[in-house]
Amino acid sequence: MKVNKIMIMAAELCGRRDLADYLAGKTGESLETEREAESLLCCYNLTENEIALDYLPLRRTQKLISDGEIGYAAFEKAPVEIESVRGADGQKLSFRVAEEGICVRAGEAEVTYSYRPSVKARTDEAELSAKGDARVLALGTACEFSLMNGMTEAASLLDKRYRDALACACRSRGGRLKMRSWI
Repeated sequence: MKVNKIMIMAAELCGRRDLADYLAGKTGESLETEREAESLLCCYNLTENEIALDYLPLRRTQKLISDGEIGYAAFEKAPVEIESVRGADGQKLSFRVAEEGICVRAGEAEVTYSYRPSVKARTDEAELSAKGDARVLALGTACEFSLMNGMTEAASLLDKRYRDALACACRSRGGRLKMRSWI
């Protein structure tokens, strides 16, 4: 799903029909609306990052050749956490995370790792694209946008909906859900 479509959903959740119409291309451009659209995009990127790093990690598995160490530059995406390393025949290999890469025995290795989503533009595809993720992203973006614009009551209601949707997504897809804590 395109980021712009999720932003339209978020604007509608905030009660900002004018912003949703602008993002959909139904109204003309004004400086204020363009600023709000950029702010909404920033909120989207913050939300996608939060979900991917804290709740539903983006995972990738890659086959790499090791000479005793696999440098981080060899990965397609910059790893946040190395989850497992397997040999050519599928057996688990022990590894150690080092400053420049991961230390693992020489040979072919299949590395599974989580990574941070890239910063998106409105025309990009969302990286969290499993069933239901668009709704979670829209709710989180709307909550963040409401909070940034001083709409605290709306932000509070959206936050509850966002956290509930996130809890459902974590349960159904094996994510990790942090318990709420009181300060």
